[in-house]
Amino acid sequence: NVFVDWIFMTGIAAIGIALLLGIGVRIAGYSGVLMLGLMYTSSAILPEHNPFLDEHIIYGIIMIGLTLVPAGHWLGFGKWWEKTSLARRLPFLV
Repeated sequence: NVFVDWIFMTGIAAIGIALLLGIGVRIAGYSGVLMLGLMYTSSAILPEHNPFLDEHIIYGIIMIGLTLVPAGHWLGFGKWWEKTSLARRLPFLV
């Protein structure tokens, strides 16, 4: 379905851009973990690789680590983003 493909690719692009820029790392990380979990469970019936050490699991662990440390403050626009009125009004976007 073309519509589902567009939504999926737009979601992946939004997560990647947010993580690269350091803006909204927490919500991008959590949604990335959710998306990776859904991709892992869709291929869990006939796994292509080792089901316990799959790349989706490794990338999910890395994304959880990015949400726990202030990665956007060191390399990115995280400090600037926290000072904006939108991020102060909606703290889940930080």
